[in-house]
Amino acid sequence: MKLYRVPDLANKYVDYDMIKAHTELAEFPDSRVRLLYSFLKNQHPEDEVRVEVCALAVYLLQLGLDTHDLIDPEPVRKEERLMRSRQLKVLAGDYFSSLFYQLLARTGQIEQISRLSSAVCEVNRMKARFYTKMKELLLTAEDYVRESALLKTQLFSFFTPLLDKSAQHFWSSLLRELSRCEALAQELSLSAQEPPIHVGYAYLRIMETGSPEDKAMLKRTKISARDWSSLLLKYKVMEQLSGKLHQSVKQVQLLLQEMSTERLYKELVGLAEPFKALLGKPYTAWNEG
Repeated sequence: MKLYRVPDLANKYVDYDMIKAHTELAEFPDSRVRLLYSFLKNQHPEDEVRVEVCALAVYLLQLGLDTHDLIDPEPVRKEERLMRSRQLKVLAGDYFSSLFYQLLARTGQIEQISRLSSAVCEVNRMKARFYTKMKELLLTAEDYVRESALLKTQLFSFFTPLLDKSAQHFWSSLLRELSRCEALAQELSLSAQEPPIHVGYAYLRIMETGSPEDKAMLKRTKISARDWSSLLLKYKVMEQLSGKLHQSVKQVQLLLQEMSTERLYKELVGLAEPFKALLGKPYTAWNEG
């Protein structure tokens, strides 16, 4: 039986000196891909090679989509360093997103190409709606977390019909909770950046519950790092996000304990560990990655 090695296989496609030197990639979608790999392998133990290639294709495709999300949408020309970083994100995202065709075709998985192509269309449709709502401030803080997590499930939920009915409940529940863990961990990291770089949970929560003076401060074009830190502390934003992450981690652990397949349980028992480790980080360390 092969060990899970998708991140190692992905290094061949993502480990470039040019990228390391001039820009950064999105977080690797490892927990969701590990979940997909384990469920598909449990379903098709005789076809480990094709399962591994499929998981690798999804890994790179999700990384490409997420890297595109990091691109600064502002058309204003910036200094050369920032322009180079932006261009590399565009090129890297395009490259990663295109690899799934080649990888899956090479192993004859034409049906999965169609499945993922449909999934990408759905993801882009949902993103357009999500970003419009964000821009117009039509989301509550809770809505933001829920829809962020839902976006993270989309590529993976298209594989649900490939699983036995008996496995679909655990697969869907674990995918939902892991995606929520990832969304909350991402918000903790982004909220700790000073000043804030996006309209996310922290911004929306303060706009919902803040005083008129604090809301006015938040609406300013630029807010100082000191003022932002004060707002996070005053409205206990990091504590709220950590509490939500703790709840989702606990739910992942409970779901794993209820699984009837011992082999699958052993493969997935450590899924929540990276998120548990994050819960032990002090607030001041969140923006250090």
